[in-house]
Amino acid sequence: MKKSKGNSKRTIIQWIAFVIVMLTMVIRLVLLLSGMARDLEYSTINAITWTGFSMGITVLLVSYLFPKEN
Repeated sequence: MKKSKGNSKRTIIQWIAFVIVMLTMVIRLVLLLSGMARDLEYSTINAITWTGFSMGITVLLVSYLFPKEN
């Protein structure tokens, strides 16, 4: 069996990108379900979503600057 060498920088950064995107969706869901979204414009809710996606994708692309460790 192959032993796990631990997480590389690339893997850690990719997990950070995943967490950013998931937190964005959780924040949107909480705002919508709690009723706080009624006080916000729909464009603000969309801006929160797209900003989170953009940050997540940017961090994911940055992770590919690190070499993959075998």
